Amino acid sequence: MNRTMHTCNNSNGTNGSVTVIELFFALIQCGIGKRNDLPRTPTAQEWSELFDIAKKQALSGIAFAGIEQLPQEQRPTKDILLQWYKLSTIIKGKNSTLDKKCALISEKFKSEGFKNCILKGQGIAQLYPTPALRLPGDIDIWLDSGDKKAIEYVKRFFPECEPTYHHVDFPIADGLDIEIHYRPTWLYNPFTNRRLQRFFEENAATQFNNDITTAEGSFPAPTVAFNRVYILLHIYRHVFFEGIGMRQLLDYYFVLQQGMSANEKSEYIVLLKRFGLMKFAKGVMYVLQRMFGLDEEHTPVEPNKRHGEFLLREIMIAGNFGKYDHRYNLGQQGYSLKRVIETMRRTMTLATRYPGETLWSPWFKVWHYFWRRRH
Repeated sequence: MNRTMHTCNNSNGTNGSVTVIELFFALIQCGIGKRNDLPRTPTAQEWSELFDIAKKQALSGIAFAGIEQLPQEQRPTKDILLQWYKLSTIIKGKNSTLDKKCALISEKFKSEGFKNCILKGQGIAQLYPTPALRLPGDIDIWLDSGDKKAIEYVKRFFPECEPTYHHVDFPIADGLDIEIHYRPTWLYNPFTNRRLQRFFEENAATQFNNDITTAEGSFPAPTVAFNRVYILLHIYRHVFFEGIGMRQLLDYYFVLQQGMSANEKSEYIVLLKRFGLMKFAKGVMYVLQRMFGLDEEHTPVEPNKRHGEFLLREIMIAGNFGKYDHRYNLGQQGYSLKRVIETMRRTMTLATRYPGETLWSPWFKVWHYFWRRRH
């Protein structure tokens, strides 16, 4: 991983030209080892804004790592620093707990005859310089079972469960959200989705046998090669469904930071084209360069500014999982008609950018309605 430290001054030499958002990007770059100071010293008010942005983007722990790298004169006041320290301590505790639970849950499913791996989350965290500072979420576990067998298993414990095409919730304990995946993800377009599901089937065995080790135990997690496609798809899905935040993009940054050979790059590009992701990937590369300073060596396809600026706006408006996006009323739980309508309204705004996926969305949702009724 390229961790070259540098100092970056603003282009015209005036402090006022560096916005709070740019300061936040620089702070995160400090936290991931790309630089060791900010382009200017934030005011007390700006530090308060930076703290709010960090929480909105689920990057409080990484931002705190950035603060620890700053020279003393650039650090926040003691009261804000204390708030940040407390939050980072909570994040570390959550990671420790989830690492243990991932190992236990994976082993439990294995003992019941389900090969499995932990998607996203605690596996991706191991790519970070300090895994304990990545804010964790729920546990997503991919079972080698197919949908019918997995749904039957969950219904033994929760007869009223509501399975979807790719996963079903398995709330076995208070405060612990588990999603059982029988498909890692999906695409609306039936032609590209068929290719995608074939890709998952062909690569499943490798993922179920790829054990990683954390401070609290071991469990299977996807390989870097698999995550180059899967994490990009995860980001893509959230653009359509809820919204994306910087944490998902930072996950992908660290996937790409692992590097790839010339053959891997060629295969990656083939897969992007096969799944209709090339345009989206170019936008993501632009965002990764703007936000995190991704270097050309780790940028496998040419960035596209137009697509990237659109994604950047969406990220800064919506926050983590779209929780701060007031343009759409997606707060309803379950699969109410109102939520479906709001999701469709959001999806249709993307028609001119990603028509190959967007225009299949209504057809998929009709088909999915009957699929859910059947299951």
